[in-house]
Amino acid sequence: MPDPHIFKVSELIQQVNRDLFRYNDIAVEGEVTNFTRSTAGHCYFSIRDSRAQLRVVLFAMNARAVRFRIENGLKVIVRGRPAIYEGKGDFQLNAVAVEPAGLGALQLAFEQLKARLLAEGLFDQARKKAVPRLPQRIAVVTSPTGAAIRDILNVLGRRFQGISLQIYPVRVQGATAGREIAAALRNLSKWDLHDVILICRGGGSLEDLWPFNEEVVARAVAACTIPTISGVGHETDFTICDLVADLRAPTPSAAAEIVVRAKSEISTQIDHGVRRIRQIVEGRVSNYRHELRHLASSDGLGRFPRRILHDRERLQRSRVLLYRTLDMQARILRRRLTAAADPLARFPARLAIRDRQQRVAHLTERTTSAMTTRLAGQRQKLRSTAGTLEAVSPLSVLARGYAIAFATTPGRRRPILDSASVSVGDSIDVQLRKGRLACTVDGKTIGIESTLPEPAAGDVRPPSVAPIRRRTARGPMARSLDLFAAPDEEEPL
Repeated sequence: MPDPHIFKVSELIQQVNRDLFRYNDIAVEGEVTNFTRSTAGHCYFSIRDSRAQLRVVLFAMNARAVRFRIENGLKVIVRGRPAIYEGKGDFQLNAVAVEPAGLGALQLAFEQLKARLLAEGLFDQARKKAVPRLPQRIAVVTSPTGAAIRDILNVLGRRFQGISLQIYPVRVQGATAGREIAAALRNLSKWDLHDVILICRGGGSLEDLWPFNEEVVARAVAACTIPTISGVGHETDFTICDLVADLRAPTPSAAAEIVVRAKSEISTQIDHGVRRIRQIVEGRVSNYRHELRHLASSDGLGRFPRRILHDRERLQRSRVLLYRTLDMQARILRRRLTAAADPLARFPARLAIRDRQQRVAHLTERTTSAMTTRLAGQRQKLRSTAGTLEAVSPLSVLARGYAIAFATTPGRRRPILDSASVSVGDSIDVQLRKGRLACTVDGKTIGIESTLPEPAAGDVRPPSVAPIRRRTARGPMARSLDLFAAPDEEEPL
């Protein structure tokens, strides 16, 4: 008996996978369990029934085509090819498509998104904005070639002409339609140029209306700062956009009728208000006349002249106040109309502002020049005064080589003005420009003799220094002048 063929593990798995290739496209129904999604977008889960369980792998390329969210406990039909994963030897189903069992994929995706947004509060009436009764500027987000825009233009032209209408063209069907609609809403909200936004599309199947059920559109409508009206499909069609918008219209034509009331309706309401005001005024005047006739025919007429006069004056004041109010409102409206019709009327005021700016700049330049000139003069005056003080300062005399001799006695110190006031052998102090010298008198002369050195050729004899009496102020200059104080103004050491 020949030996049986011995397979390697990889060979056996490859052989089994080749045998399983005949089940290339099969559909398996089961309940989802152990669902996980990797960072790369691959989905891993198992499907099971009451007796068995099967592992499923849905790669990212195929997972992007699934419209609904795969969740644990959901019954699905998985289409794919069975295979054995060589790395772990696990039997699995490589899925290429997943559909919900018993319910369409789009309908399931609609219900899942609706439940999630409802839990977040995007459908609450408290967060919805009020739609203006008579908007002046309207934006329409729709296809420029569809039937919806023609219906809207027809309704608006019939009900109220002269309203500003801007069409923001987008695709309303296809894979990129949802992103275009969301981008249009974000741009219109950022520009903030309109009073209301209409989001419209004609009727169609659930697949045709699906861009208005995408989450990106729902969140863009919720984040829009301008009131929105959704008119998508027919009256029986409901989309996520209808639920999130501030107001839902059953059709695009109904949206146009809601956003703009008919001119005839407004005129009728105004006429009704005018008639009501007239009736009220006439009723009050009639009551006043009846009361006046009653008072005139009564016996006690003499007791009510002041009351009649008071009522007449109050009526006159009310009439004047009414006329003034109407005149003021008319002037305000005329000014607003003039400002809106002729913006160039404000142009001379701008020129006047420019002239004032030039005048301010000229005055600033003149002030700066005057301050600079005055500051230079004051600086020159300060330098001149400082030079004069430097010339008469005793320190400047000492700086030229002169010195002052002081006689020192216990507790006193006085300048020596006469050689007769000292004796040979006495101790004296000699004050120099920097520092002092302690000296002893070795000899002296009696009489008036000049001890100044003879000036050299070209030298200028320093001026004689006269005794200066002490000033009351004790500044630096006063302390310098104390070096030449008279003998009767001696200071103790």
